[in-house]
Amino acid sequence: MLTCTIEQDGKKRVEHLLVIDAHSHLGQDVDGANMMNPLAPGVGTFDFWGNVQGRIKADWQKTGEQSFTTTLDGKFTKISWSFTTFPFTDRLYGELEKLGKRHSDLKEKSKFYSFIDQGVCFPFQDVFRDKLPEALYRASNINVSRFTTRFPFSMKLIGYGRCDPMEGQKAVNEVKYIKETLGLRGLKLHPRSEGYIDKMTSEKVINVLIEAASYSLPVIFDTRGRGSILEIGKLVRSTRNVIQSNFPELLPHFKVIIAHFAQGNIDDYEVYNTIVQPNTYGDLSMLHGAGAGNFFESFQRWFQSKNKKSVDNRTWSQYLLYASDYPYFGDVHAQKLLKYIINKQFFDSGGTISDVRNIIGLNQIRILPEYNTPQNQKESKSVPSIIISNPQFHQNKISTYETSIKAIAKLIVENKIDIKRFCIQFKDTWDTFNEDILLTTISNKTKQEKNLLLMNMVKDQIALIAPLHSSIEWKKFGYNYFNPEDRAFFASIFKQNYLTTDVGKTVDTFSHIYT
Repeated sequence: MLTCTIEQDGKKRVEHLLVIDAHSHLGQDVDGANMMNPLAPGVGTFDFWGNVQGRIKADWQKTGEQSFTTTLDGKFTKISWSFTTFPFTDRLYGELEKLGKRHSDLKEKSKFYSFIDQGVCFPFQDVFRDKLPEALYRASNINVSRFTTRFPFSMKLIGYGRCDPMEGQKAVNEVKYIKETLGLRGLKLHPRSEGYIDKMTSEKVINVLIEAASYSLPVIFDTRGRGSILEIGKLVRSTRNVIQSNFPELLPHFKVIIAHFAQGNIDDYEVYNTIVQPNTYGDLSMLHGAGAGNFFESFQRWFQSKNKKSVDNRTWSQYLLYASDYPYFGDVHAQKLLKYIINKQFFDSGGTISDVRNIIGLNQIRILPEYNTPQNQKESKSVPSIIISNPQFHQNKISTYETSIKAIAKLIVENKIDIKRFCIQFKDTWDTFNEDILLTTISNKTKQEKNLLLMNMVKDQIALIAPLHSSIEWKKFGYNYFNPEDRAFFASIFKQNYLTTDVGKTVDTFSHIYT
């Protein structure tokens, strides 16, 4: 996480900003580029993020811009940056370290890449293509899923699948497969590699986009040059018209990301207009250095002068995603982009903390399917919750939240469960997240999958692990005890529950969730 300390009017406040890399690759490309193991020492994605963090620190030491003064809301303000590990993963890694067995080295390693919380990854045009008959990228998608839906990779990686729309129904079927079977969370399309730039607005491509929207999957398009950006913009408009006419309920779930759009296109207002349309986002990969600073000034100035907020009520920064394009671009490029999102120039030219939050991570979170569709278990069977209580906290200082994390760590070490996915929960609005999270876990014995809400109910003294069955939906902005809308949730989780008071009992009780 990126932590911002803001000093203004003699008062100090601290804000934590999530950082997500919206564009990286996994597999082995036919051109020789590869990323076969994100944890590989020195060359893996995780170490790449660590190198980016190191470069930012070095730049702060050189320029002194770890802290600077600027104007926010018309007031003289001092801004200071630091890196902070995400609370849940940091605590979980700490408990694994204490156990001294599997994954006990994660705590030490994570210190070097605490800045970037998560990253999107998807297949190259890789050597796995055409290995299976179901679809061109079937084997590639399975490879991505094998990494991104198991611990510890699932704590950092957000897996997207890939297909070739020119395969027609095979491609449409592959979209369903990557979501329902592989558990991937988005789709990558590459018109140049698959050779359909001149067929961009064909029915085959539109059908793939509609299928992705039916699962609320964001779709990222690779681009090569201005022409392909504009063609994708036409495709977005054509698809939106089809959806509006035939599937209007899918319109909020139609989300297209146009990659590499900014580099080389500063002050190109036709390109800007392509990005600033409903259902569309632009990723900033390839943009770096002083050009990044120039782009942010240009794009913001153009957006505000043309009153573009009227397009779909988004601010200028809500269209943009930080992205690295690793391993095609290295840590120096990533650092030289990030620098211009958090330096004095960004704020002096009108940027805000909210803009930084949007660009470096929040926009990517907003478009993930888990934050746009109901998250629960389809089965109607009610599964008991686990209530962890410690009324003696003030004496023994062991919080119930800590107890729950200790239990999860022990279950992982004993190979009883795996974590397929975790989602961060926010508090009331997108501006602030809390310690509550949604975990998708799987029993390694029964292969049962459960969505579990880990929740602090009474700080330090009562924690909750609640399986979400068909009548309980996860709320990304949390639950309030005295909110009438949440009464059904609390009534349901209290209807059947096990009470535990220590790690051993919590571990033993966990097994009942999967029976």
